[in-house]
Amino acid sequence: MLLLTAGCAASMLEVAPDKAVYQQISCPKNGQKAQSYQVLSTQKWSRGVVVLYSALCPTGNQMPARRVFGHKVVERNGMNWQVSGSDSFRTKPTSAKSERLIDYSISQSTAQSRDRYAILYGQIIATKVVAVEATFDNGQILRDEGSNGVFALVSPGATGVCEVRIFGNDNQILQQDDLALPRRLLSREQQPCYSNSHRL
Repeated sequence: MLLLTAGCAASMLEVAPDKAVYQQISCPKNGQKAQSYQVLSTQKWSRGVVVLYSALCPTGNQMPARRVFGHKVVERNGMNWQVSGSDSFRTKPTSAKSERLIDYSISQSTAQSRDRYAILYGQIIATKVVAVEATFDNGQILRDEGSNGVFALVSPGATGVCEVRIFGNDNQILQQDDLALPRRLLSREQQPCYSNSHRL
């Protein structure tokens, strides 16, 4: 009985990943606190959870607030969750004539060696998009069919993304973005892309 009570008390004290993120949402340009924060998805990965969110950022003038989309990488620290990485970008207005399929960004951890990772995250704009796939510079290929119109692909050990592929029905490639840097532009920490690992 004592163990059960202690377990219930511990679960009540725990802070959920999305609640931990809420305390630390700021606007990408001016650092002001974001408003109208909304969690769109939480996705587990090998070291914790990726929280995808949208929020409104005040512009500081008469212009309306701008919507931003971002992610926070949270890892468990005892009974609580701790933010270990984040990134965000301003979303573009979507018109009926827009040909964009997805909006995405790539970020890397600041950790060195074995603790580093790269993440591709974004929003699905077109309804015909069924999945997003990426080849990371460590050779790993990851795929996400999206949840609530958003996606995130995290590769431990990677420092960047070599290629992004967007799929429609019947595994048809709708768009393919080659993001590989020439070897002469790679930093010491970055890895060359593995062209033989592409699955097309």
